[in-house]
Amino acid sequence: MTEPRARDTPLSFVVGLNLYLAAIYTNLAVAFGGFLIPGALGLIGALFLLRSIRNLQSLIWIVLFLTASLLAGGSGAEMIGYRLPSWIQIVAALACAHILLCGIDYRVMLRKTLFAWMLFIAIGVAAEATLPAVHQLSDSFRVWAYDGRFIYSDDMRDLGEYGRVRPKLFTQEPSHISKSLIVFGAGWYLLARGRSKRFWWLLSCVVVTTVFLRSPFVLLAVPMAWLLDRSASGKRLPAAGIPVAVTAAGLVALQVFSARFESIQSGRDLSFVSRYQAPFEVTSRVLERHPLFGVGIGAKEALWDDMAAALGPFFSASYLRKVYLDHFNNAFANSLMFFGVVGAIIFYILVARWAKSFGVPTFAALLVVLVFFQLDGALEGIRMWSSVALIWGCYILSRRLADYGGPEGAAGGIGRCRPVVVGPYGDRVGRRDPRRVGDTIRYGSGRNP
Repeated sequence: MTEPRARDTPLSFVVGLNLYLAAIYTNLAVAFGGFLIPGALGLIGALFLLRSIRNLQSLIWIVLFLTASLLAGGSGAEMIGYRLPSWIQIVAALACAHILLCGIDYRVMLRKTLFAWMLFIAIGVAAEATLPAVHQLSDSFRVWAYDGRFIYSDDMRDLGEYGRVRPKLFTQEPSHISKSLIVFGAGWYLLARGRSKRFWWLLSCVVVTTVFLRSPFVLLAVPMAWLLDRSASGKRLPAAGIPVAVTAAGLVALQVFSARFESIQSGRDLSFVSRYQAPFEVTSRVLERHPLFGVGIGAKEALWDDMAAALGPFFSASYLRKVYLDHFNNAFANSLMFFGVVGAIIFYILVARWAKSFGVPTFAALLVVLVFFQLDGALEGIRMWSSVALIWGCYILSRRLADYGGPEGAAGGIGRCRPVVVGPYGDRVGRRDPRRVGDTIRYGSGRNP
């Protein structure tokens, strides 16, 4: 059997997929009830990809946990202030991610679309850095699209550290570009053919983007893609290779971003302070008072004093109230603030079970989640959960072909119509040869053997 051609892909899938990718890249927001909802294009994309919904039980357990955190937590914060809107946002984000997992399919079209977005980023940052017309067009779009929201304004710092203004390429800030390249690059790498060819394509895009964007996050695309591909193909991860690769990547980063690391060590890099130093300082303060189950989902007002103490020397109180209190810039630290140590462990176990219901093993699921929780500040964000779901989906499509050598199914969606080898007594016996006497193949289990 051959894979369906790209031109045979339904238009609804093409439109829905690109809306999700645009939500991940731009994080455009719409105003609703006095609150901004970032990544709103993902909500529209969900309508196009909405087909049959499967594996709802695992998602319901997460929603029940979040509801318990909402009702039992609070620490004096008002329900209507941040708590209920946060609960609504994270449930909507998880629902969008679930719909994406159920609807993602058509491997050829998905691979080509991710490749096009990856090339757009690499070529776009080079064009904006070298062509004034592209830079002006990008800035004009940003002023129009993100009016009233945070817009990156550290161009003077970039001139001092890198000797140039960093491209934003129609996004709020350069880090959004780097996060998107990790998503699109890792997803494409899992689906692409030709080991050597795909590696050099991904590496070329990473190098070009790093040279012009000057973001250390971009360097994570290659090791993440490689680790997930090894896991999806069933190959053992070399114990010695991982520390060697990490050490080599660290040495490269130290050379390329020496000025940035010097700024971090001196305490002058406000980006590092707001993304890592301050969130974990606030987390340590919160866990001293609420070690087991945190302050509860969305109880951001209860974190104000700790946040003001950690960030007051660097930012004004009005900025902290208007911008920073909404997302805290580190979703992993935010999960510990909201759920505490015990609650966070339960949360991550439920997330791993959710991923496993679609066929993503715990290692691959939590690798993606923990990396993006460190890169993204919005625990409740549609963009972050859609990024996670997209890589999970590419992982499953890659693993399906690696396990069974079959094409994507016309039935659509991952976690469906998977052959499971069943022994003579009805027990699942994994990937044994189905031609063995007593072994049969059943379809439609919804899980990998």
